[in-house]
Amino acid sequence: MAQRRGGGTSLLILIGVPAVVSLLVTLAVLRVWEGQQQEDVIVLPTPGPTAQLPEREPTAAAEGDGDASAAAPDEIADSESPPPDGCENPLHEVQSGQTLGVIADEYGVSVDAITEANLIVNAEFNPDILSVGQEILIPVCGLPTPIPTEPPTPTTTPTQTTPIPTATAAPAGSVVVSIARVINPGDITAEAVEIVNEGAPVNLAGWTLTSEDISEEFTFPAFSLFTGGAVTVYTRVGDNDARSLYWGLTTAVWEPGVSVSLSNRDGELIDSFLILDE
Repeated sequence: MAQRRGGGTSLLILIGVPAVVSLLVTLAVLRVWEGQQQEDVIVLPTPGPTAQLPEREPTAAAEGDGDASAAAPDEIADSESPPPDGCENPLHEVQSGQTLGVIADEYGVSVDAITEANLIVNAEFNPDILSVGQEILIPVCGLPTPIPTEPPTPTTTPTQTTPIPTATAAPAGSVVVSIARVINPGDITAEAVEIVNEGAPVNLAGWTLTSEDISEEFTFPAFSLFTGGAVTVYTRVGDNDARSLYWGLTTAVWEPGVSVSLSNRDGELIDSFLILDE
């Protein structure tokens, strides 16, 4: 019995010792691992209500950035400033095969800028139609200033006003008898002198028709010519009536260039009429 108890104790030692060793090793490993984890953790301080962060000193790079930022508005202003004095927009001569887009790319301007500039100087400019040798304005210095055109000065054409003759009314009771025309001079079958009265009624008895160029003279018989009336004196033979009187000649007496004279019974010249060539 004593031998069996000694054998059980040895078995417990053989089992327990390795277990204790394994436990100690495991604890040592865990302790080492926890120590490494604590070294990797960085605890940041939490600022209080009155905590202030220290001011950072400006670095050379920051100062350089500040200068660049300050200069940026100036550069923008320079890019938008008008072109310097003496800058002139060039004229481009269109070559074969060139379009407005190609020309715009060559000078670094837009098609719209070229179109607007050329319409200012030439209202008939057509951006869609270009001809070889045509000169177009390139607005590298900006759009040209439109030149105001002065309206043409109206030219006053002198006109001559011709007064319109107005008929002067004859005094009441006055005699206004005149030779209106000579009909068919040189034709004995139709030659005649037409006389009209624009005044008071008059009796033509004793009045005469004659001319310095002829020897014959026609003497009016008793014939009353009322206001607005007319009488035709024919050279040929015929019978007198209320509108016509006949001289009784067989040859014509009136011809172009002859002046016919009408005189009253007292020999006073009342009117004359020059026969013109027809």
